[in-house]
This record gives sequence, C-alpha cells and structure tokens, in this order.
Amino acid sequence: MKSILTIMSESLLKKAESILGTGLLFHATAGLVLFLVVLVIGKVTKFLLDTIGRKIITRTETELDDKILELVLERVMAISAISGMYFGLQELSNGLTAANTSFFRFLEYSNAALYILMALVLTVLGVRIVDTFIRHALRSVTERESSTFDRAFAPLVNRLVNILVAVVAVIVVLDHFGQNISSLLALLSVGSLAIGLAAQDTIANMISGFVIMLDRPFHIGDRVKIPTGEEGDVFEIGLRSTKIIDFDNNLVIVPNSEFLKTRIVNYSFPAPAVRVVVEVKVAYGSNVVTVKKILLDRARSHPDVLKTPAPEVNLMKLGETGLQFKLFCQVATFRQQFSTGEKLRTQIYEDLRKTKIEFAHPEYLFHMRGKKA
Repeated sequence: MKSILTIMSESLLKKAESILGTGLLFHATAGLVLFLVVLVIGKVTKFLLDTIGRKIITRTETELDDKILELVLERVMAISAISGMYFGLQELSNGLTAANTSFFRFLEYSNAALYILMALVLTVLGVRIVDTFIRHALRSVTERESSTFDRAFAPLVNRLVNILVAVVAVIVVLDHFGQNISSLLALLSVGSLAIGLAAQDTIANMISGFVIMLDRPFHIGDRVKIPTGEEGDVFEIGLRSTKIIDFDNNLVIVPNSEFLKTRIVNYSFPAPAVRVVVEVKVAYGSNVVTVKKILLDRARSHPDVLKTPAPEVNLMKLGETGLQFKLFCQVATFRQQFSTGEKLRTQIYEDLRKTKIEFAHPEYLFHMRGKKA
C-alpha cells in the first residue's frame, strides 16, 4: 500500500509532466527544485544543530564539543549547496539526448569539479576538527603548567595530521577518477621508511618526550637527580631534550630517551616538602636528654621548619669517638633546605658551646716501650 507522501509526489510529477512535458525543461525544473530542497534541508539541519544540538552540548563540562559544533555549523550550508548542485545536475543530465554531446561533457566536468570541491570542504573540516581535538587533548594533559615541549609538540602533531588527512583526501579523489594510486602508495611507503631510518634517534627522543608529557615524572621547576649524579632544577622540557640547571648555574642538556632508560630521583614529588638532617657528635659523658632538648628547641623555633611532621632527634650510634645524634625535620620546599640546615647547625653549635657540652674528637692512646737494660 502506497504512502500518502508517495502518492502526493507522483501526482505532483504527473502535473509537472503535463505542464512541462518530459523533455529537457522538465528535468531542468526538477533539478532546480531538487537543488532548492537540499538547500532547505541544509538550512533546517543548521537550525536544529544551532538550537537543540547546542542545548544538549551545553550540558557537558568540556568545550571540545562546542568548538566542533561551531566548525560544523560554518560548513553545513556549503555542503548542502554543493550536494544540491550535484543532484540537480544529475537530474538535468536525464533530460539530455545523444545529440547534446557538448552539454554532456560540460556536466561531466561540472560533476568532477563539484566532487573535488566537496572533498576539499570535507578535508578542511576534518583538519579543523582534528586540530581542535589535538589542542584540547594537549591542553587537558598539561593544564597544570606550560612548557616549551607543549608549544613545540602541538604544531608538529597538527602538521603531521594535516598532511595525513590531505594525503588521504588526494588518494580518495584520484581513486574516484580511476587513477592508479598503487605507485603513489609505494612511493609514500619508501619515503616514510627512509625518513624513519635517517632520523631514528630524533624520532626516539620525540616519542620519549611525548611519553614524558603523558606520564609527567617531573615538571618544570622540580629538583631532580639523574643517574650521572648531577642534581638540579628542571628548566625546560623540549621536543628532543630536557634542560636542567645544576647548583653551579650550568645548563645540563639530557636527551629525552635517556629518561626512559634510567631511574630519575624527583625530590619535588609527590610532595614538595624536603627533609633536613643535622648530625651532631658529642663526647662520651654528655647528658643525652640535654643534647636532645637543645636540638629539638632549635628546630621548633626555626620559622621555616614545618610543625607537621614534628621534628625529632635520635641517638643514632655509639661511635668510636663519641655519641652521634641526628636531628630530622622538614621544610616546605627544597629551596629552603640548604639555608635552614646551615642556620640550624650554627645555632646548635653556639647552644652546645654555651652549655659546655664537649664535641666528640678523636682520641689516641700510645704505648711507649723502652729498651730493656
């Protein structure tokens, strides 16, 4: 049983045929109507996306879908116009006869141009969507800090993806027109292999940098220790290497791939607080309670020493020369570690000297043997 819409369309076609006939004028008019219908569909689609679609998207927390929607809205009418022209020209070609050879050729060229134009519009749309997605992904991963690596890596990834999308679009267009793309694919494969072999170290460092960006074993400003024994603050995370400033204010450049092969000590993670250790050796016979009290009082009164965890003093060893104590406390950042330790040692020395507690020092016992008479 035919639907009402089918019956209405058939009746409209019959009326149109009765008025225009079944020749070129009829198909030209039908093509124009088809073009306008597709335009209306595009207009309605844009309206629905701009109203209902936008209301649905605003409920999400991310801005990625809002940006993608804007990109699609900018090109809905262009896609519908190209599609309408293509379908309209197809309908117009149904009214041509064998005598219209030149017009057939014109329609063939027009359809090819419309196909290329549609591929270009869709390629630009795909590139913009991928570019937006990559920027959003990198920003979400590195939202806590900004680094040179992020600024250098994002354009590189975007450029590579853009080239990939463009190559795919060219291959699709060439295949549509019956061109042999096997030689092009072989050329691309050989070229990719040659580039990969020639720049394998650079590529390895770039991939390692990408892993560092995702894993984040350290951030800019963190104090780290590398396997060579050098310590310093992370100054820059680059595309191929990471730069560290050591305590002599020298720049140490380490390839990113080295960080994935060895163990790295990060003094700033998971918490920035750093422990300060002060060692004191006093002579045997000193009052242990008094020594502990002096060390604890100095640590508790220092403004940079954290209250939690509380400082503590332990008698670590009964050494050969005296009693060995260690004071353990923490400061907020590693930048306070050296100055706090130095000030505590100075103050503890003065306090022990005032209380006349003798510091440990080596003692040697000599036995003198004389010659027998």
